[in-house]
Amino acid sequence: MTRIRIGQRWKREPAASPLDSIALELDGVDLLSGAVEESLAEVVPSLVRSVAALAGGRQKLAQVSLPEAHLELVLRRMGPEVELLVANLSRPARLMRPPVRVELEELVEAVREAGERFLADVTRAGPKALATSLGQALKEPLKSLKRPARPPDEVPARPATRRLEPAEVPGFGFELRDAGLPTGAGRGAARGTAGLLAPLLAGGEVWLSLPGRPDAWRVPGPPFLTALELSRLAVELARAVELGERRFELAPAGAKPPLLLDLKTGQARAGRTGAPFPLPGSVLAAALFHLGESLAAAFAEADRALVGNPYRVELAERCREGLSHLRGPVQPPEAQGAAREKKARAKGQGTSRPLKVPGRLRRLRFEKLWEKRGLPDAEEARLLLGRHGPVYCAPQLTSAFSRKDGALLWKRAAALGVAASADGHAVAADIARVYGFTGRGSGARWLHDHDGIPLGPLLLRKDGLLLTLSEDRTVVAFAEATGREVWRLAPPRTQRSWLATQGHRALVGTDSGYLYGLDLEDGQVRYRMRAPMPFHGAPVAWGKRFLAMLGRGSHWALLLADAHTGEAVWTYEPDLSHLSAPLPVGSRVFIAGEREREGVLLCLDAKGRRLWERPLNLGPGPYALAPLPRAVVVTSASGAATRVAASGTVDWRVGAAGEPLIGALPAHTARDVTLVPGERVRAVDPRGGQVLAEVQAGVGLVALQADVRLNLYFLDDAGTLSAYRLGSHFTVVE
Repeated sequence: MTRIRIGQRWKREPAASPLDSIALELDGVDLLSGAVEESLAEVVPSLVRSVAALAGGRQKLAQVSLPEAHLELVLRRMGPEVELLVANLSRPARLMRPPVRVELEELVEAVREAGERFLADVTRAGPKALATSLGQALKEPLKSLKRPARPPDEVPARPATRRLEPAEVPGFGFELRDAGLPTGAGRGAARGTAGLLAPLLAGGEVWLSLPGRPDAWRVPGPPFLTALELSRLAVELARAVELGERRFELAPAGAKPPLLLDLKTGQARAGRTGAPFPLPGSVLAAALFHLGESLAAAFAEADRALVGNPYRVELAERCREGLSHLRGPVQPPEAQGAAREKKARAKGQGTSRPLKVPGRLRRLRFEKLWEKRGLPDAEEARLLLGRHGPVYCAPQLTSAFSRKDGALLWKRAAALGVAASADGHAVAADIARVYGFTGRGSGARWLHDHDGIPLGPLLLRKDGLLLTLSEDRTVVAFAEATGREVWRLAPPRTQRSWLATQGHRALVGTDSGYLYGLDLEDGQVRYRMRAPMPFHGAPVAWGKRFLAMLGRGSHWALLLADAHTGEAVWTYEPDLSHLSAPLPVGSRVFIAGEREREGVLLCLDAKGRRLWERPLNLGPGPYALAPLPRAVVVTSASGAATRVAASGTVDWRVGAAGEPLIGALPAHTARDVTLVPGERVRAVDPRGGQVLAEVQAGVGLVALQADVRLNLYFLDDAGTLSAYRLGSHFTVVE
């Protein structure tokens, strides 16, 4: 019995694009296990159109994509039956189960009933715009499913088997069975409903030949999926060789015995107890890339219409690029290289322009510049980025270091604290006096008598004032030029305050549930806002308004208010814990948190209405957000990250990078490269998510910065400040 089950949770909160589960059950077995958060407005019409095309005899192949679950449902018409394959394109790429066959009439009836039922539910419970567009999309396909099925046009089949032995040992061979598709199958795939993956899922196997063992192991199943996973492993192996790692294990899709490599000695063994034999990591990586190239060429030779197939093209490009990386860089002459470096430095002064590359950026290499150890109070310190290099801000010490060699540019220390900004301004306090410093000069620009309250480490410059906090509670404003204390605010019944500036206002949120709006000029309190819960974090400017996070225990809320009058516009209470700071991007605001130990990203519009939410699949929280053009990057303490577009599309996701950090750090983007913090800091292409480089930072990483030259600065909890520079970058020229 064939049945299509569509989730019903979306009816409780109708949205423009309902997200819910969809199941394809054959005798009670769900072939689409894991498809629990799919866009029904896209998946259901795609399924109805695909089955209608098969039943009408127009196509013999069809494909339905379930992007959230990384599943592809492939349908093959075989006379009165349809063969169903479910491919998982995540790690590891594989078939979810062996192909199954179902009667065409039975499948048509199940899909027709599900499509009509879903259209009726949307018409009754969904938004009007969705019902109209869905009705137009399903009208013709549902009508065609009521007609009798037509047999497809039969065409002569091509030879069904192609076998390629390894060119050398060690090496990989493959065999394609039933590789001959009907003439024009690839061309039909280009039109959409026939799919692009379906022509590549021919059965067969891939095997590995080692010295003395022509069949070390075999992986049955579609060779394309096996080669796709092996190419991913080859990229990881090449990176491990480049980074000088010790060991690597190769076991795609559970193939046994696993191949264990010692990358330092160039030895390998099959399984834990196998005899060692020589096998350098770069040689094995080359063999893996050659397998993908050979398989892509075999598909192109079998059907010229598959030459432009994006799945085949992606596999071939990854393997060609991997082989080019294994050959190593070509060094330019010293004089020319120095001239180019000097010219690039002059042009890029003060801006973060993308790297100028002749093609697509594929690999970066970073070199260690310098390291400073033993910096005090690193767990409470901040790392800022000044004009000449990093600025280390601890409660009682602030130091600035040269970008080039780590030389100390200036240092400010005081018993009652130092407040400093990245541009060199600092206010230091001792028992009797308060001092003001500007830039590199060793002497104070001004000094005044002091009442002995501690200051810092936060310092904000605004309209000729230097604003700082005392004991994270009292706000003090000094005149930048003379050092005169202009005003002070000590909120009553408050243990913690957060300070921000916006326009002509200073905004002070407190853990007592009050927010003060002050005139910067004289410190006059223009309004005092009472919130139902304590404030958590500094207010975030959003146009003429500000966002503030409220929370008590496990109950959290997001507040939007007018920065000039303090009038609340709306309050949104998400059903989340461990909330991140809010991030406004354009006309939308994003927040991330946990729900039942799973990460969730929420998107709200300017009126506080929830537009969509997406599962993050980044492990446990907390999370940090960073902006990109029309998108946001979410990072976790484990080093995992994902980019989500403003429309809600998950563009890419990268996994964990070692042990979790102390807390989640936001990603940084410089020179069109996004840096994802973790035990291993990864440089990622912000558009496609490809990992361009990795730099070992350690599990104690507490701060990360990147300047306009793409120099990296890491601060760990042991008080070590490390600097790395961009040594080289590699590109693929089209």
